[in-house]
Order: sequence, then structure tokens, then C-alpha cells
Amino acid sequence: MLDRMKESSGSVLGFRFDGKLSESDYATILIPELERAMNEHQMVRILFKIEGFRSWRPGEGWEAFRQWPGMESVDRIAIVGGERWREWMNRFPALFVGFNDIDVRYFPESRQRDAWGWLREGLVRVLLAAE
Repeated sequence: MLDRMKESSGSVLGFRFDGKLSESDYATILIPELERAMNEHQMVRILFKIEGFRSWRPGEGWEAFRQWPGMESVDRIAIVGGERWREWMNRFPALFVGFNDIDVRYFPESRQRDAWGWLREGLVRVLLAAE
């Protein structure tokens, strides 16, 4: 299950999911939402909040996401999850291989607000410099 978080705005999008990205989630929710944002913004930043995490089952949707051509327009990804998720990220860094030139950071659930702040960091300056 994947859904867009209400805190999403502009070029910063958040998605809540259960640790498995299905092909349907990828094709009907994730990519269409990212493409909508990319039509209005050069760069997009993503927050993934993993809820109810028991184990990692990436699925074909995750593989397709990692290889999606639009990844060139993503410069930051925040992963928000419990302690078990952090352990998995440390044990299996290959989950994020393929995210070239993308800053991927983990935030515990208690620091979700910091994750949103990090994703929004620098965006105002970029917009002002472009004017």
C-alpha cells in the first residue's frame, strides 16, 4: 500500500507505505505524482515513510523506480522509519544502489519533521536565485 502524504507540497512529495512497493503503486500513484511535480519544478525531493515494517520486500515496483528515467530530477530522498528499518538500510545498502547523485538519508520516526525540513532546505534560495 502506498499513499501520498498531506504534508506534500510543490517539489517535495511524501509517500507512506508498508515496506513493499507494488507495480500498481508504482504505476498508478508514485510515478504519476512525481511526474506532475516535475512538470512544474526542475528538481523533486521525496520522503518515504515506512509504517508497519517487518521485513524488506522491495518488489518489482522498487526496481522499476530505481531505474526510472525521471530519477535524474530527484536530488534528495528521506527515509523515515523505525529502528528496524535503519538496521535494514545498514545491512543492505544495495537497496539504494542506482540512486546516483541523490542524497539519501534516514530519519527515525521521531524526527519526521526534521526530514521534511531537510527536504525543503535550500529551495527558497534556489527560487530567488532563478528570478
